[in-house]
Amino acid sequence: MTSIRKRHHDELANDHHDSSTPISQTTPLQDIPTTHHYAVSYMHRSTVTHSCVSLRHGYVLTGSTDGVVKFWKRSAAVSPAASTAASTNQKENPPTRCLEFVKSYISHAGPLAALVCSSPDGNSAASVGFADGTVKFYDVASFDVAGMIRTGFPLGRAAVLLEREEGILLVSVRARTKEELREREKRMRGDKNNDDDDDDGPNPNSDKDKSPPPGSILIFSSTTLSPEPLRIVSYHASPVTSMAYHSQKQWIVSGDVSGVLEVWNVSAAINASNGNNDDYSLLPFQSKIDTDLYALMKKKTYAIDIAIAESSHGNRGLFAIYSTDRKIRLFSLPECKLLCIYDERMKVYDGLFASKSKSMGIDAIEYGNRAALEREMEDACLFSGGMMMNPTTKQTVCTLTSHSDGSHHQLLRMSFDNTGKYLLLPTIVGIKVINIRTNAVVATVGKGDASSLRFLHVCLCPGDAKVDQQLQLARMGGSSAAISHKTYEGSAPPNDSLIIALAYGKRRFYAFSHHDPLLDEEHDAQQSRDVLNEPPDASDLLEASHLGRSDNDFNAANAKLTTATTAILRTTHGDITIKLFPKETPKTIQNFIGHAQSGYYDNVIFHRIIPGFMIQTGDPLGDGTGGESIWGGEFEDEIRRELRHDRPFTVSMANAGPNTNGSQFFITTVPTPWLDNKHTVFGRVTGGMEVVMSIEGVKTDDLDRPLTEVKILSVDVS
Repeated sequence: MTSIRKRHHDELANDHHDSSTPISQTTPLQDIPTTHHYAVSYMHRSTVTHSCVSLRHGYVLTGSTDGVVKFWKRSAAVSPAASTAASTNQKENPPTRCLEFVKSYISHAGPLAALVCSSPDGNSAASVGFADGTVKFYDVASFDVAGMIRTGFPLGRAAVLLEREEGILLVSVRARTKEELREREKRMRGDKNNDDDDDDGPNPNSDKDKSPPPGSILIFSSTTLSPEPLRIVSYHASPVTSMAYHSQKQWIVSGDVSGVLEVWNVSAAINASNGNNDDYSLLPFQSKIDTDLYALMKKKTYAIDIAIAESSHGNRGLFAIYSTDRKIRLFSLPECKLLCIYDERMKVYDGLFASKSKSMGIDAIEYGNRAALEREMEDACLFSGGMMMNPTTKQTVCTLTSHSDGSHHQLLRMSFDNTGKYLLLPTIVGIKVINIRTNAVVATVGKGDASSLRFLHVCLCPGDAKVDQQLQLARMGGSSAAISHKTYEGSAPPNDSLIIALAYGKRRFYAFSHHDPLLDEEHDAQQSRDVLNEPPDASDLLEASHLGRSDNDFNAANAKLTTATTAILRTTHGDITIKLFPKETPKTIQNFIGHAQSGYYDNVIFHRIIPGFMIQTGDPLGDGTGGESIWGGEFEDEIRRELRHDRPFTVSMANAGPNTNGSQFFITTVPTPWLDNKHTVFGRVTGGMEVVMSIEGVKTDDLDRPLTEVKILSVDVS
């Protein structure tokens, strides 16, 4: 029997590459962005639930719970040379930001059940309505609607669009909701009551419900647009929850809520007279007993997502299954043998956090917030694929309705890269990039944003986006450097591959590129990467403004702004030089400077020291319970989104909650992104880093209090 390697999160985390050197320089990940922050985000008017990519035409399609489907054209990466050449036109024509909006359609009267691009090239696309039972087909090249089918069936989330002589769509029949079941039972009771001994002809309502049973997979033609399926595939007796397509071999891998996994051939199913072909000659195995396709059923779990890596460069194919027990199982093709299990259960993270593993890199408060969000996602049935089984009737019920909260209609999606060597897996700590040969996490994409965004849905756009050169020329003021891919001062053209990610409960989708705007310290990077392409709601306005600032903003009429930009903490371990941000956080700086000039901080100890996290001071009582502002009491936050806890030696205000700043502050010794939007960053250490690390190394008791006093002797400002 083949041995199965079980990889837990703590093992994977120890393999995690966390160097300041770009990952693409140390591992072969040139076509996978591995930045810690997304490059740009765009909006829908409601929660974004779906995305897919056309590889051939360079389009990204996104869908939301209001039934809207949007087309986005990928933009070429702009080299440094091109940026310099076009710098004179940047004010009128800013450089492109990964994607350009093209067109949108109100495609369905309610949420989407599925949105897919055709495989393998993405010449066409299809969207499936959750409540209206309609399917719309799109021609991607012309970003136009090519046709529509009104099925009248309750269609499911599992869908695949194939590129054949005629366009073929495979879509599942979902389980009914409680309301639909009650309506169906009421209709059936009405039909029964209308029966009598008189021969009045056929009952017009008796054949009203012709829906195929849940578990059926319907095959439609995008050429004929007939509402009658070409075939009804009946491999599954329970509602199908996920499907994936192997375009080279024309295999479909499908799974249902009973844990059954099936691998079947599309051509055989279409040509079969009853859609239930048992001919194994076109399948990768002779008997299902020789495979591990019963692995989920044995564990009483089922698939909520399936991703396939087709064989390339002589490597065998693979498919990965994300199941309801929060484990990812990796199977080989063509043998369909279970190779490895990645454990993403919260109990694994709980144990990892309890062991104080450095791989987590978050404090107890932040971990508690993330764990609470995971429980909320479980309550929304996100990890059960929107399904629930009635314990009495043993009948599977769809927990979603057209009126459900937008986040309930979101799906968890993982993806392989185009080489089939890496698996992109959305997790609580970010998007893990797993080398499937070594089972090691080689990068965690978006971990800098993971404190505020729980990424769910991932798709990879490989490099070499198709570019409209005339459009690029117009935008860049006629500069041919903007579209040149031949001369980059001796270097290779910039890689323009993207990761498109959706986050739980968000109206936005997020594009990761090989450029990290926050780490590169771009001016107003945070504001510029969140594009307000739709009317903002209250939360969007809050994010776009200075987060946490009250309507009665601090201004020059109410207080005197300081011009000091540097502070030097004279401590018993040496001097620490801090660069201050008076323009961004004027009231915080005035408070800090006021205390410094009055001697408030003189002889104040560092009362809290946590190795691998931060050192804290500013409390005249020395126990973390004292301190007040120069105005007496507390004052409001001045959180600027471009000032983040994304690096060590960040100086930030300590507080007991929103708008409770006094005199205490801390200096981080590692990146602490979970503190973003919660604490006001007002400075960075520019000198005396070794002093900070020396203070961090002081021995402490169980309450993080230093056993040897470390004091601020005085503070100089200039």
